[in-house]
Amino acid sequence: MTPPVSAVLICRNEEKVIGRCLNSLTWAQEILVVDGCSTDRTAEICLDKSAKWADRIKFLERRWTGFRDQRNYCLDQAKNDWIFVIDADEECTPELQSKILGFFKDGGQPPSRYYKVKRVEYFLGKPIRHGIWNPSYQDRFFHRAGVRYVNDIHEYPKFPSPAQDLHEPILHWPDFNAEKFLDKMNRYTSIEARDRLKQGQKTNLIHILFAGPAMVYKNYVYYGAYKDGIHGLIISVLEGISRAVRHIKMWQYSREKDSSRA
Repeated sequence: MTPPVSAVLICRNEEKVIGRCLNSLTWAQEILVVDGCSTDRTAEICLDKSAKWADRIKFLERRWTGFRDQRNYCLDQAKNDWIFVIDADEECTPELQSKILGFFKDGGQPPSRYYKVKRVEYFLGKPIRHGIWNPSYQDRFFHRAGVRYVNDIHEYPKFPSPAQDLHEPILHWPDFNAEKFLDKMNRYTSIEARDRLKQGQKTNLIHILFAGPAMVYKNYVYYGAYKDGIHGLIISVLEGISRAVRHIKMWQYSREKDSSRA
């Protein structure tokens, strides 16, 4: 049985991981990939005519205009009303596939229109069980009627009513490491800093000095990341760095804005 579901993902230069993702989606009626004009082998892999997903993939190129815009474009271009959202560095587990297929068995429908799906996070190959990375539930399976994505960073689909939880997971990329965290952090903190300034938020020396250490303590002690051993400690430090960098960028962009007005 092929459920009336469109599995949708946005990507850009994901040649190292996208094959794993697509291979986990062959149960869906449609696999919609919106590519932000990749310069690596992403398109070639997606369009491989010998791949298991070749008979159901719809590959579109669209100039990158931000996470929210790309996601909403996916919703508009999908064939089906039921949407399963996944990222290129994630994998749908057989358990989650079976759960979704079960919803549509014998012509049935999911009991809810909106679902949050559990995501298993990894760091250097180790599943992370504690801290702010866990539990991680993402808005990933829903009926698209009346749903649009909001926010430029940490975008999410705004549902008309509360979502239910699906505990059958998707798996994040197992080899997520410090380099990838820092690369992602640099891009995301720039967007976050500008967004917060637009919202009227401000920073100061106190925030710049203490936001980082406070985050380290909060994640490592209060949220129990110490239970993940050295991995939990490193994640806590990285998250602290991210908070400090965000405040530094807020200070920088605010200063640049003031200078341009002078």
